[in-house]
Amino acid sequence: MANQLLVQLPKSKADTSRIRILFELGKYQLFKPGNVRTDLDSSMTYLNQAKQLSDSLHLLTWQHEIDAVRVANYLEGANSQQAYSLFDRLIADCRRTGDRASEANARFRLGFCISFTTKKFPEIFDNYNQAIAIYRALHNQRQELLIRHEIAGLHTNLGQLDLAEKEFQTILRHYKAIGYTKLHYTYNWLSTISRLKGDFDKSLFYSLRCIESMNRTGDTVSAASFYGNLAQMYFELGRYRQSNEWYRKTLAKWRQDGLPNYGMYSAANIIVRDLIEQHKPKEALKLINDLVTQIPTINYIQKGSVAQSFAYSYDALKDDKLAEKYYLEAMMWYMKANHDFEMSRKAQMEVGRFYQERNQFKKANFYIRSLLIDSTKKNSLSLLKDIHFMLFKIDSAAGDYKSAIYHFRLHKSLNDSIFNETKNNQFNLLEIQYETQKNKQNIVLLNKQKILQDGELKQARIVRNGILGGSALLLCLLALSYNRYRLKQRSNQLLEIKQLEINRKNQTLETLLTEQQQLLTEKEWMLKEIHHRVKNNLQIITSLLHSQGVFLKDEAAQSAIRESQNRVHAMALIHQKLYQSDQLTAIPMAGYVAEIVDYLIKSFDREDTIRKWINVMPLELDVTLAVPLGLILNEAVTNSLKYAFIDGKRGIICVELTTQENHYLLVISDDGTGLPADFNPQKSRTLGMSLMRGLSKQIGGSLQIRQHANKGVEVRLEFSEEAIGRE
Repeated sequence: MANQLLVQLPKSKADTSRIRILFELGKYQLFKPGNVRTDLDSSMTYLNQAKQLSDSLHLLTWQHEIDAVRVANYLEGANSQQAYSLFDRLIADCRRTGDRASEANARFRLGFCISFTTKKFPEIFDNYNQAIAIYRALHNQRQELLIRHEIAGLHTNLGQLDLAEKEFQTILRHYKAIGYTKLHYTYNWLSTISRLKGDFDKSLFYSLRCIESMNRTGDTVSAASFYGNLAQMYFELGRYRQSNEWYRKTLAKWRQDGLPNYGMYSAANIIVRDLIEQHKPKEALKLINDLVTQIPTINYIQKGSVAQSFAYSYDALKDDKLAEKYYLEAMMWYMKANHDFEMSRKAQMEVGRFYQERNQFKKANFYIRSLLIDSTKKNSLSLLKDIHFMLFKIDSAAGDYKSAIYHFRLHKSLNDSIFNETKNNQFNLLEIQYETQKNKQNIVLLNKQKILQDGELKQARIVRNGILGGSALLLCLLALSYNRYRLKQRSNQLLEIKQLEINRKNQTLETLLTEQQQLLTEKEWMLKEIHHRVKNNLQIITSLLHSQGVFLKDEAAQSAIRESQNRVHAMALIHQKLYQSDQLTAIPMAGYVAEIVDYLIKSFDREDTIRKWINVMPLELDVTLAVPLGLILNEAVTNSLKYAFIDGKRGIICVELTTQENHYLLVISDDGTGLPADFNPQKSRTLGMSLMRGLSKQIGGSLQIRQHANKGVEVRLEFSEEAIGRE
C-alpha cells in the first residue's frame, strides 16, 4: 500500500487527493510495527505537509483530522506536553467551528493512543465516553459501537471479565440490529473472555462463529489472530493435536503476510514446544532460528516470545546455562514492554518452573508466588491452575505441607471447574506423606524421651513398660496409616478404570459425530442436486412454452405464453440461486430482484427505452417468501411494460425492498400513463391481478395498487416473516 501511495504522490495535484495520500503515508509510518524514531519523524513530515496544504485550501475537516493524528504522533514519541497542547487547541477549534464529528474523532484517537502509551485509564474512559455522547447526538451508531467495543476490550485486559462479556453481548445485538456483518472481531473477544473464565464450550462456540463470519465476509486481515485464539483454547483444554493444527495455520498466515507480529512468534513458540514433545529439540531450534532470520523481531514483546522459544529448545537439549539465560531474557523483554498480558505472566511462570525442576526452590518460589499478587483476575483459570500446582510442589519440597495441601486443593478445584473430572491421586498422596512425616517426627521425639528415661531411670520397670506401650501404640497408628494408604490405592485404581471407560465413550462419541457430519454433507449435496434438477426442468418447460408460442398466430395467446415463460423463469431463478449458494433455504434478494427486472425488460425488447432504478437492502429471505415475491414482482413489472409505456414511450421502473425489524415493504412503481379511469384493481379478475392478490394473501401481506398524482402506477406490498409463519 505504501509503495503505491509513494508512486501516486508525485503525480497528484495540489488538492484533496494529495492531502489524502500524504495523510495515509503519515498514518502508515506512525502505526508501523516497532518502536523506531525515524518512522515517527517520517510520519510527522508527511502530516505537516498535509496540514499545510489543507490550511491553504481552507479544508476544515481535513485540518482537524490531520491534527488528531499529529497528537497521536507526539504521544508515541513521548512528547506529552506538545501532544496535549495541540489537543486542547484542536478541541477548542472544533467547538468554535461546530465540527462535532471531528471532536469525537480526536477524543477517540487520544484515548486509543493513551491505552498503548501512558495507560492512564481514567483519562481513556473519560475521552471515550465524551466521544460516545457526541456520536449519539449525531446519530452515528456505527462509531458509537466502535468505541464501546474498545471500552469492552479494555475491561477484558483489566480482568473485569463479567462486565466485558456483558458489554460485548450488547454490542453484538446492536450490530445485528443495524445489519453490520463483520461480527468476527466481537466473537473473537467473547471467545477470549470465555477461555479466560474456563468456559471452553462457549469459547469454542464463539471461535467457530468468529471464523465463519470472517470467511463469509472475506475480511481475513486478522485471520492469524483468530486462528491463534482457537489454538490457545485447544491448548489449555489439553487437546494438543487440534491446538498444533491451528497454530500451524496461524504461523503460515503470519509468514504469508511477511510482517513481524507477536502472534507469529507466539504460534512458533507453541510449535517449538510440540517438536520438543516429539523429542526433536534440534528441529525446534532450527525452526525458530530460520523464522527470526527470515522475519527479524522489531519490538520487546516479539523479542520476549523468541527468547522463550530458545529457552525451551536449550532446556530440552540439557544446556542449562543457555536455557536459564533465555528464560530470564524473555521475562526481561516482557517487563521492558510494560504490557501486562497473559504471555508475560506465563514467561515468569516458566522461569519459576525451570528453577523448581532443578531443586532451586527459593528462586522458584520468588517468581511463582508473585504471580498471585494483584493479578488473580488477569490470569486465566488454566494459568491460575498451573500456578497453584507449582506452589504445591514448591511447598511440598520445603516441608510446608499445610500450604502445599491448600494450593493443591485450589489447583484441583480449578482443574475440576475446567475439565469436570475427579483427579485426586496427588492430593491423597500428599495427605499420606503429611501423615507419615508427622509419625516420623513422633517416633524421633519418643526415641529421645526413651534415651533420656533410660539414662535417668535404667532400673525403672514402670517407665520402661510405658515406653514399650507407647511404641506399641505408635505401631498401631502406623498400621492404621498403612491400611488407609491401601484403601486409597484401591480408590485410585477404580478412578483409573472409570477414566478409561470415559475415554472409550468419548472416542465412540467422536466417531458418531464424524458420521453425522458426513451424512449432513451428503444431505446438503443432494439438496443442491435437487434444486439444480428442478431448475433444469423449469427451463425445459420455458423452452417448451417458447416452442409452442412459435406456432401460435393469435397475439393474445402469444402474450399469455410469454407471460407464463416469465413466471416459470422467476421460479427457476430461485432454484438456481439455491444450488449456487451455500445457503439452501435463503435467497439473496438484491441479486434476485435485479435479475428478474433485467430479464423482463430484455424479454419485452425495451432495453433502449426503459430504465430501471432498484433499491434493495442486502436481505436474505426464506424460499417461502422469495417465490411469492418473485412472482408478484414479475406480474407488476410485466403490467408496467405492457400497459404503462405504449407505442415505445420512454420511462423508468422503480423497485424498492426495505425492512425495519421483522417488517418488509416492497414497492414497484412506474412513471407511465397510469390506470384507466374505469379500472378498479381490487375488482379486476385478470390472471395477473388474481395472482398478485392470491400470493399477497399467501404470505400474509397487505397489497395496495394505486395511481400517483402525476400519473404512473405504484404497487405496494407490506409483509412480515411472522405473518408467513402463521399462514
